[in-house]
Formats: sequence, C-alpha cells, structure tokens
Amino acid sequence: MYALTVLDHSALAAFRSEHPWLDFPDAISEVCIYFDDNGGPTRLTALEEGSDGKVLPADVNRFGIDTVLSLIRYAPQGTAEVEECPEERGIWALLESLPVADGTRPLDDVEAERATALQGAYETLHGIALDKLRALRDAARNPREMQRLSDAVASLPPRLEQVDEAHKSFFMEVDLWRLVAVLRDELAMPADYEMMATGEDRLPSRETIEMAETNALSGPVIQALFELSPVAFSISSIGQKSSRYVRVNQAYLDLVGKTWDEIRGSEMVASGVVSGSEARAERLMLLDRDGGYAGMRGEIRHSSAEVVPVMISARRISVAGQLYDFEVLQRASDD
Repeated sequence: MYALTVLDHSALAAFRSEHPWLDFPDAISEVCIYFDDNGGPTRLTALEEGSDGKVLPADVNRFGIDTVLSLIRYAPQGTAEVEECPEERGIWALLESLPVADGTRPLDDVEAERATALQGAYETLHGIALDKLRALRDAARNPREMQRLSDAVASLPPRLEQVDEAHKSFFMEVDLWRLVAVLRDELAMPADYEMMATGEDRLPSRETIEMAETNALSGPVIQALFELSPVAFSISSIGQKSSRYVRVNQAYLDLVGKTWDEIRGSEMVASGVVSGSEARAERLMLLDRDGGYAGMRGEIRHSSAEVVPVMISARRISVAGQLYDFEVLQRASDD
C-alpha cells in the first residue's frame, strides 16, 4: 500500500491564493503526493478538467520545479490517505504461502520450491515494470529521454537472482523496487524452519487461544501489569506462517492504531501490522534457536500506514501446554 496526501479542489484554491507567483493552472483539480516508507516524497500526480468537463491525468512535468517543491511543502494541508497496491497484496500472499523446512521433506526440495515460487512472483513484477517503462518511453518528450527509457527496458534482468543495486533506479521509477527487493532478499535467505505444533492441527484452535489468554492473565497482579503498563506487550503463537495474535495490551493497540477485535487471532504479517522482513526472519530464528532475544530493531505499520520503528525484546514461553512468543515493544528513534 502507498501512503499519500491528496490536495483537493478546495486545498488547491488555498494553495493558489498563498502562492500567486507560481501561476498554478486553474484547470488542475487534484494533486496527489506519494510517500515512501521513510516518509519522503516519491512521486506526484495530478488531475485536470478539460474544456469538455472531463477529468484527465495532467502532465506534472510542466508544473516546474518551484511549483512541485511548493506542492510538496504544502502537503500537510491536504488529506492523508492510503492507496491499495494490487501487486503488493499478491506478493505478500505468496510470501505467506512459501514452503518451510519442517523436517518432512529434504531441505533441497524445499529450497527449490521456494526459488520457483519467488521467480514466478518476480516474473509478474518484471512484466509490470516493462509495461510501465514502455508506456513512459512512448510518452517521452525528447529523444534523450526515449533512449534512457529504452535502455532501462533492455537492462531489466529476466531472473530474480540477477537483480542487484544497479537495477534499483529502474524499478524505483515505476514504484516496484520495494517489492522486488523483498523477493530478492527472500531468495538469499534460507527456508524458514517451522516448529511443529503438537496434535493434529498445526494452527492453534480458537479454544486453545482462549485458554492461553485465560492462563496467561490468570493472576490479578499479572492482569494489572499487562493492562496498565505503558509498554506494548503481545503474545502470539509461534512460527513464520502460524504466528497469530493471542493477546496484546492496550499500549500495543495504541502503538499500532488497531482494536483487539480487528487483530484477534489474525496472522501477524497478514494483519498488516508486522513486516515480513529479513529482520523478522532473524528474530524468529533466534527464538527457535535461543528461546529469545533483547533490544533488536524492527518495524511495525500503524493503521494510518505510518511505519513505526520499534525496539523488540522477546521470549518463548509455555502457556496452557503450548509454546508462545511473548514480545515487548518500545517505540525507537528514527536515527
């Protein structure tokens, strides 16, 4: 998903009155400023009303650098929104379904299946990138720009393992680098090791989750500490694919901008709160190997789409006869 700010007709009217020297076109009815995960502006789009009353995409290149910079500075006066990205939904769904090394199959077979799935996802993104770059090339205003985009089209590697930092700018130009980088990093990582749950079901049942909640907070002192602490706590089931929320406190809900009903029993990455990153995979490995870790940096996503840096400490604990991960999160500085 993309975080953006929308300057609508009324916001642009105020912008024009405050920036009369820019001669901003009256036909422009809407401007959208998109931001990356670090909050920096990445691109700007606009709509304009034609003489026939139809609303069409505007060529923002004719605004000029002074106008573009002024619009970016004026962005806080607009309305913050989040735009869904179909490509991103598909990629995250694939990452959630990647095979894991659970001991039932040879590791080489699991790694080969993972590589095939990741390459298939990359081929989808590769095709989307080619289409977008060709569209930009066809709309190029001068031969030099046309040649640059033709070179970009020719330079996109067909295989995921061939992607490196030299290709970053090509994918960034069409807003696909983040997804390509996730696939590239995932390919470089070994298969996640999934600890097998006891019993026939690998995922905890609703009854097991409710029993865990009851046992985890059975004492009044523990209940008060959990609920009143200003530090964010969460208890989840274990594993890369089966890590589901069992219990969180109010400080955690405040940190992520969610209600308990919204995330109760949800898979943590699929909920949109937890990032399925390389750093998370490392933290899960430490829980599997050492039973815990302390003071590791991570990121969670607020319901407003803001990426919140956090410091996480965790321990693997036994609750109601099952293993669960207990996490303590504190907001970290951006430095």
